[in-house]
Order: sequence, then structure tokens, then C-alpha cells
Amino acid sequence: MAKPNEFTLDDALDIAKKHHINGNITLADRTYKDILKTYPDHFKCLHYLGILAYQRNAVDESAQYLKRAIEVDDSNAETYNAYAVVLELTGNMTMALKMWEKAITLDPEFPDAYSNYGNALWKKGDFKAAQEACEKAIAINPQYHGALINLGNALMSQGEHKEAVEKWKKALEINPHHASAHINIGNSLRELGKIKESEEHCRKALELSPDDPNALLNLANALRDQGQYGESEQLYRQSTDIKPEFVLGHNNRAIALMHMFRYDEALVATRYALAFDPNSFETLGTKAIILKELNKLYEAEEAARKALALSPDSVEARVDLGEILSLLNHHDEAASLFDEAIELQPENPRIFIKLSNALEKSNRTEEAIEHIKKAVELNPEMPEAYWSMGATYFISNNIDKALEALNKALELKPDFIGSYVTKAELLQSLGKMDESQALVEEALKINDNVPNLYYTLSNVKKFKPDDPHLEKMKEIADNSHKLSYQQRAVIYYALYRAYEKMKDYNAAFDYLKKGADSKWEGLNYNPKTQRNTYKGIKNVFANKLESNPNVGCDSNVPIFVLGMPRSGTTLTEQIIASHPEVYGAGELSILTNLEREMGLPSKDNAKEWGQAYVDTIKNINETTQGAKRITDKMPGNYSRIGSIFLALPNAKIIHCRRSPIDTCLSCYKQLFSRGHEWSYDFDAMAQHYADYLSLMEHWRNVLPEGSFLEINYEDTINDFENQARKLIDFVDLEWDDACLSPHKAKRSVLTASKAQVVKPIYKTSVEGWKRYEEQLAPLVEALEKHT
Repeated sequence: MAKPNEFTLDDALDIAKKHHINGNITLADRTYKDILKTYPDHFKCLHYLGILAYQRNAVDESAQYLKRAIEVDDSNAETYNAYAVVLELTGNMTMALKMWEKAITLDPEFPDAYSNYGNALWKKGDFKAAQEACEKAIAINPQYHGALINLGNALMSQGEHKEAVEKWKKALEINPHHASAHINIGNSLRELGKIKESEEHCRKALELSPDDPNALLNLANALRDQGQYGESEQLYRQSTDIKPEFVLGHNNRAIALMHMFRYDEALVATRYALAFDPNSFETLGTKAIILKELNKLYEAEEAARKALALSPDSVEARVDLGEILSLLNHHDEAASLFDEAIELQPENPRIFIKLSNALEKSNRTEEAIEHIKKAVELNPEMPEAYWSMGATYFISNNIDKALEALNKALELKPDFIGSYVTKAELLQSLGKMDESQALVEEALKINDNVPNLYYTLSNVKKFKPDDPHLEKMKEIADNSHKLSYQQRAVIYYALYRAYEKMKDYNAAFDYLKKGADSKWEGLNYNPKTQRNTYKGIKNVFANKLESNPNVGCDSNVPIFVLGMPRSGTTLTEQIIASHPEVYGAGELSILTNLEREMGLPSKDNAKEWGQAYVDTIKNINETTQGAKRITDKMPGNYSRIGSIFLALPNAKIIHCRRSPIDTCLSCYKQLFSRGHEWSYDFDAMAQHYADYLSLMEHWRNVLPEGSFLEINYEDTINDFENQARKLIDFVDLEWDDACLSPHKAKRSVLTASKAQVVKPIYKTSVEGWKRYEEQLAPLVEALEKHT
């Protein structure tokens, strides 16, 4: 019988447990330790002391007590589970996993062990095994909201965002105050493109947990996706104020700063992130994108490749590297990386958009359209997908479908500036200049700081010196240090157009040169590459070619209009396409695609090669199927005249020529959407022009006389009817008076000349260079040196 005021072991244990339950950690700890002095191998005391130490964040001490408890009694699953949790915190994941496996073996109906085990497997990257473990926990306890959260994480990491959201929402039904569930749902809804719904959950998470850096981060992400970059940047900053070592907070703040064109500050934010984690592949990817915007492409590529090396299975790293390689014109390698990313995340519409863009830049338009359709199928509520679809259809000259997609993008996102710009350009291609101007001015009411809007506007608007739009353009240009090199070029070219229309040629050329210099700054052009390419073409077609219809396809449907860009190819095609028996197909990339698929034509494959070309142009649309002639106005096809002659001996080839200085100035004045890198520097342009002249002379030497017609732009302007009749006669058609009014033809024009072809023939472009004669002295000198 116990003496008065003496406690039994059970009494002491009960007191310790009460202190523990009531949160009196110090008293509980002291009482448990007093018991151990008498009973050093008391299992429950060791177990509870391990739990207490864990609650005090004394992880190493906790591990010691729990390990001793297991040594005393190795049959308790709960102790193994607790020990595993602590081991994971100490960084010993391998041993932790073994302890959870032991706990599950001891108690196969222990949901906590399955859930914790699944969470650890998820952290380790074994997502499928994590899913299976969490599903077992839920099978035992369907109301276990923690296991539902962990299961959602495992599903999300496998790209199954819809299924993950379902699990997290079920967890919220059980526990509506679980902030992490709202954070996770918001994150996955964002990946699915459901931005507004994502924002709602992110705001709820922040309401439940206002000091949670992840809650701040996810809300900032949702706002950033809606273009609210200033507010998102502030939230990112708050997250890193709470947790200075929060790498994702620094990283995503860099992204927001980048969207506001504050590239130098963005680069500093990545440095903070990398100071805390030098191997953060996400931050290296962000750094690569910023360096890309600063036109440090090779540094950007280095950072992106390091990011991918650090995380070989990372979708983001592949996408970042793919985008940089695409800018370096390595479109096929970029497309390959996007393909790999899709294998890892087959339900991610954003990657399909990027793959589509890379394919389109590789002139693989049909493949590009198929992939953008997949993006829309995956997320029918994603405006960016419809915008990309509209742009791709526009480039492929499918105007009706392009307009439908762009209108859908604007329906989903009425303030989508990118869609405004593309639709305005489309309207210009249709000759609807007033509608295009009205659309741009509507967009400027939404955001008047977008250079592309002013560039599109400058193609159709007649400016006056006191025009408010002109003043805003100058304001943007005065702060061009905040822009990327590409956006600087855009606003400068817009100002050049505006001042040229006002006939202030000195101001116009000043802005033109600034624009060209900005564009040139972002390029890595090497004239030797072009020269070696042309040398290779000359070697392939080195000997005299004889006309032999039996070698190639005998179709006379194709008409090729080619020459230097801005040499009159558009006007020439427009004249021919005005004939009722001709379809003007515009700039086609079919020859490029055939070279990729079949190689250069030879005597062995010329007929198949030519027939493939004819089959393709005849199936562009219903109209081309019945057309007697179809034009292909890709200027650069002058480098393929030998291939055309061999594969399509009955095709008509028209070489357009123009005054060298007018040609070069017209190229210099044009901000091309892609390619023609030589056109932004006088010396590079003169070298390119010399290479072009040399190649054309080669064709005159190796092809039979009369293989192609050469027509001068100046002759067409000054003696229009005779030149038009000459063209129609050359393509073996009966004359039609419609060819005298090419500006009245009802067709879209996808060319830099789209604003001119809807107007009657004008002569101001002949010797137009003389208004800039003084400024063009270096160009004249370069042409004299190289030609």
C-alpha cells in the first residue's frame, strides 16, 4: 500500500500526460524525465519524450528518444511512424522510408503511416508509389483529409490536375479551414488556365493563413497571370519579408519585374534566390529568360542548360531552353524539347502552344495547327490558345478561321492586347484599314503602353505633330531603357512611320536608325553563313541544266514570283492574281518543307518532288483545287530556282528586280516579323545583296535562256499596262482587264506591303531613297564596296 503523498508509476504517468495534453510542455517534459530516472527503459516515457522534443523543434533529441523506445519495444507502429517523421526532418530520407515500411508491416490498417509514407515518396519524386500509399490510407479512412491532400499532390505531380483538384475539394468538405488545400487547388486551377477560380481559392487560403508565404505566393501567381504585375510583385516581396530564404518568392518576383520590363531588378531578384539555393533549377530558368530579354542569348542558353542538367525530368527547364533555342533559330531542337515536355505533361496546354509556335517558325504549319488544336481541346477556356491558333491560321492565310479564333480569345479575355494586335493586322491584310485603326484605338484605351499597338497603328493612321498618340509614343521611346531590345525596336519603327507620313524625314530617319540598331543589337548574324549556303547551292547546280520535262512533274499550274524582299514581288503577284483564272497563294513555305522531307530534287526524285509540290498547292483550299494557275510569292525562292527548274520544268518563274538602293532602303525600313537579319545593318545588307546578285548570275549561266522572266519594278510603275500584259502573256493566259486594277482584288495580303496593295499604283516609291540621300551615304558606300 502506497504511503500518503507518494505517487505510483501510473499516477506519475497520468500527471505527465495531462500536462502534455494541456500544453504544459516544460512540466510534462520534467515529469517524463523524472520517471525515466527510476525506470530508464520505460517505453511510454521514451515515446512521449520523443513526441515532446519534436513539438519543441528539438529534432535530434526527438530522434534519440524514439530510437531508444523502439529498442525497448519494436512492436509499436506509432513509434515507428513518429521516428520516421523525425528522421525525414533530419534529412535521413532513406531510413525514414524504412521506418514507415516497418510501421505499415506492424499495422497494415494504420492510415497515418500510409499517408506520411506517401508524402515522403512524393517529396522523393516517386509520384506513382506516393499515389498508391495515399489511396491505401483513404481506403482505410475515407474521411482522412490529410491523406486526401497528399494524394492530390501526387496526382498533380503526374500532371493530373483535374483529379488532384477533386481530391483537395473533398478534403475541404471534411475540413473547410485547411489553407493548404486552397493553396493547392489555386495552383492547379492556374495550371488548367482557370485563373479567376484560382484567384478565389488563393484569396481564401490567405484569409485562413495571412502569414503563410505559400499563400502569398500563389495569390501573386494568379494575379500575375491576369496581368496585375504590380500587385503580384508586392505580394512576392511580402512572402520574402516573412521568409527571407523563400527561393520561389524571389524567383517569382523576378518574373513579375520582368513583365514590367524592369529587367535589371529582376536579375537582382534571381541573384537573391540563387544565393539561398545555387542549384534552384526554377531560378536558373528564370535567369535564362531574363538574360534572353536582355539579348544575352548565349548566357541565357548556358543558364537554361544548367537548369535542365540539374533537373533532367523538369518540364519547365525543357520549355525555357526550347524558347531560347527558338530565338537562336534552332527551331527543330526547340520543337524536340517541347515534344519531350509533352511526354512528361501530356495534359498541359501551355506546352502545346509553345510547340505549335516552334513548328510554325520551322514552316511546319499543318503540324503547328494540329498541336494548337490540342491545346484548345485540353483547355477550351484559355484565351492564349485561341490567340496562338488565330495567329497560326493567319500566317497560313486561312483568314476565316483566324478571325474566328481571335474573336474567341477576345470573348474569353476582352482586354487581351495580343489578340487586338493580331486582329488589327488581319484587318489590314483584308484592306480594312479604318476598322483596323478603330480596333487599335480601342485597345489603347485598355493599355496605352504597348509598343506593338502603336506599330500596328502607324501602318494606317495619318499623324499630326500634336497627336496625343504621337506624344505617348515619344514618351515610351524616351523611357526605352525599360524595354527589351525587341520592344525598343518596335516603338522606334512606329515613330519612324509616323514622322515619315508627316514628311519630317530627318526625324523619321533618326527613329528608323534607332529601331534598326536596336533590332541589330538582338541578332547574331554572320554573313559568312549566307555566303557558304549560296556557295553550296552553286556547287549542287554547277553544270549547265537542260530542260527535260520527262525528269520532273509536267504541271504548268505553279507560278513562282521571287527576288529580293521589297523588290516588287507583292505588286507582281497582285497583277497576276487579279486574273480570274489565277489564285494568289502568297508566301508559301512548301519548297522549304519539301527540302526537309525529301532533300534536294535530283533526276531520281524530281518527278515525285514536283508532284508533291503541286498536290500541296492544289489542296490549300477549295478555290485552289479548280485554279488554272497558282502563284507562290516567297521572295527567297530565288535561291531555289535550280530546284524549281528540275522538279517543275513547266512552271513559270518571274524574277523581280528593283533599284539596289531603293531595295535596300525598303528592307531597312521594314521591321520583319522574322528572318532577314542582314536588313538592319548597312554593311551586312550590302554583302547580302552582293551574294544575291552573284547567285542570280549563276542561274543565268547554268539555265537555258528564257527559263525565267526578269521584270523591273520601275518599269512596272512607269509603264504599267505593257508590263502587266507582258506578265500575263508569260504565264500563258488570255488577257483580262482586271489585271489593270490589282488594288481591287478581293484577297488577303500577308506581306509588309499590305497597306500599299489596296491602293492604286503610285510612283513615290521609285527613287524614294533620295529623301534620305545624306543619311544613306554609308549604304551607298557599302554597296559600291561589295557589288
